[in-house]
Amino acid sequence: MKLFLHGGGGGRKDSVELDKKFVSVLDLSKPILYIPIAIDTSKYPYPGCLLWISDLFSTLGVSKIIMWTEDDLKNKTEKDFEQFGGVYIGGGNTFKLLKELKEFGTFEIIKKLAQKDIPICGGSAGAIILSKTIIPALSADPNDVGLKDFSALNLLQDYDVWCHYNQSMNNDIKTYMKEYGLKKIIAIPEDAGLFMSEYGIEAVGPNIITLFSDKDKIFKPGEYIL
Repeated sequence: MKLFLHGGGGGRKDSVELDKKFVSVLDLSKPILYIPIAIDTSKYPYPGCLLWISDLFSTLGVSKIIMWTEDDLKNKTEKDFEQFGGVYIGGGNTFKLLKELKEFGTFEIIKKLAQKDIPICGGSAGAIILSKTIIPALSADPNDVGLKDFSALNLLQDYDVWCHYNQSMNNDIKTYMKEYGLKKIIAIPEDAGLFMSEYGIEAVGPNIITLFSDKDKIFKPGEYIL
């Protein structure tokens, strides 16, 4: 698999190291699929989202980006996804994102694409759904859609993911682990990320990654989380 998880920073400086890695494994003869359906469109309309991601990747040599929203995804089959060299899943409300991906059938398609080594990149909510559950999102996102099944794609070796992390959240993370029986959470600051490949899960800078488990540990950029 080739999975890329952003901590949630929206600026180019926050994500540039992980974005470079993502682009380096893409088949640039094919477009990237951008899925922004987690976003609050009353604040960030879809045309502006497409401009944002196009600007983000243009300096890295990516010129072909296609955006699919709800109306597109509900009518797509796995074969429709074969035209893309990679998939970028944007941030927003994690519960809305997971509910709709499951309803549209996109959830299972993404899992199959990842197993075929199609690069998948997720930012914030888009990163959390790649992990075991979306329970850590309860700390930040309202579950307005009434989602009851919090199980996610579980492509990250049974880890849960906590995005937008800073040290002031340590007690909250420990509380969630105890309350919900979570065994291991990777906490990602906004200016850091994860890259999972056949070699393992690599911390990507510039900031460090923190693992919360029975033995908490910090990982510097370039180190592998074991």
